[in-house]
Amino acid sequence: MRTCSYSFRSNRVYDSCNPLPQLNAYLHHTYHASNGTVDIAYRAAASSSTNWVAWAINPSGLRMLGSQALVAYQNSSGIQVYTAPITGYAIQKGDLSFPVTNLTVEYVSSEFIIFATLTLTNNGTTVNQVWQQGTLSNGVPLTHPTTGVNVQSMGTLNFTS
Repeated sequence: MRTCSYSFRSNRVYDSCNPLPQLNAYLHHTYHASNGTVDIAYRAAASSSTNWVAWAINPSGLRMLGSQALVAYQNSSGIQVYTAPITGYAIQKGDLSFPVTNLTVEYVSSEFIIFATLTLTNNGTTVNQVWQQGTLSNGVPLTHPTTGVNVQSMGTLNFTS
């Protein structure tokens, strides 16, 4: 059985953790009711250094299209992390439909760890989440596979439970 027990190098601590059922990934989080924000750490194993990983909230359903993603990968320029609203098959940098601050990434023991603080719209604490991984071509993310565990990497998450 997979465990959420993990010691972050940056000494960060989270109130909750969910081992995600596909793609060997975990979501650690702490919800702050006082201001409607959530601190997250998304950990995902990368099967090689030419993989990208992403975790997203999708306000419109349990699918990648329409999701508001945090994306990380490593290329010749180093480790990259950015926000990307998913409007088609290309993963393009852009602003999300909600504020994201403190966006950073680490690559430790073949895992990407994306850290961020999200401001949840309308203080909604239950979200549709999707997570993915795929390969790079010339240092740029390609579309993830559309079969198997990649199309099963989604679910609903309540940040308060």
